[in-house]
Formats: sequence, structure tokens, C-alpha cells
Amino acid sequence: MRRNALTMGAVTMLLGGLLGGFSIIAIAKTNVITKSNENTVNARLRRLEDAEQIRKLLNSYGSTLDQRNFGAFAGLFADDSEYVGGGAMGTLRGPKAIAAALESQMTSNPAHLNSPNFHIFFNESIDVDGDMATATSKSAYVARSDSNKPDMVFLAHYDDSFVRENGQWKFQQRVVHGDIPAPR
Repeated sequence: MRRNALTMGAVTMLLGGLLGGFSIIAIAKTNVITKSNENTVNARLRRLEDAEQIRKLLNSYGSTLDQRNFGAFAGLFADDSEYVGGGAMGTLRGPKAIAAALESQMTSNPAHLNSPNFHIFFNESIDVDGDMATATSKSAYVARSDSNKPDMVFLAHYDDSFVRENGQWKFQQRVVHGDIPAPR
């Protein structure tokens, strides 16, 4: 009986040790899985935050033009940016050249649009990949008609690429496609 008691004690200790070891392994695996999930969650959160910053950049494009704040408008573009406009505007390079061209176009008001006039942006689709991103979006340009009602001037869509420059998202390239110019 004494031999069986020792054997039972030894078995109990062995089982206790094995279960304890398995518990440590299970805890270690859980920590690895949790850290992996945290990295995934953090990466997903970062992409969502980046997409929201880019969405704000898209809206700032319109609001700075609408306010005729061409200095702030230039600040939306990366140092080596490119702007491919519709019509005779062609391809512009660099924030200063881009802002100067749009300032000239908007202040000369060749279509004789009434004030106020403004951009409305919608249907943006943003894809973030680290410090680079792309997007497509649509816009409408609206002005006050002679009868004091909103007048749709044109619809456009944009193909954009972005870069994170000094911690801020900026336009790397903006390609403007005039979809439906309003009859004038």
C-alpha cells in the first residue's frame, strides 16, 4: 500500500507539473496572439486615422480655394508634387506653381461666376499603404445663379496620390477630369 501511495503521489506531482507547464505554454501563446492582435488592431487604427486625415486634405483643397487662401492651398501639396488639370492648364509642378495657376484662374473668373461659389466633394475612396496613399473622388462646383439659386457649374473626378511629408499627408499628384461641364 505504501508503494502505491508513493506512486500515486509521484503521479500527482508529475501531472501537476505537466499541467503547470501546459498552462505556461498556453499563457505564452495567448500573449503572442494578443500582441499579434494588438499589432493588427494598431495597424488598422493607423490606416483609419490616415484615411481620415486624407479626407480632411481633400476637403481642405476645396475650402482653401473657396476662401481664396492660395498660400494655405499651396501647403496642401508635397515639395515635388504634380497637378494635371483639365483644359489648357496642362501639367504643373510644385506647390507654388500649382497655387499660382489656380489663383490666376479663379481670380480672373473667365466664366463670370457670381459669388459665392464653392466646391463640394463626395464619393471618396481612399487606400493607404504606409506613407503612401491613393484616392478617387468626385466634386461639384456650385455658384450662385442670377436668380439667387445654386447653379451647378461642373462635375469632376480626381485621381490622387498622396505622400506623408514631415508627418503630414500631402498631394503627391492630383489629376483632374472634367466630367460634365455646365452649358454656358
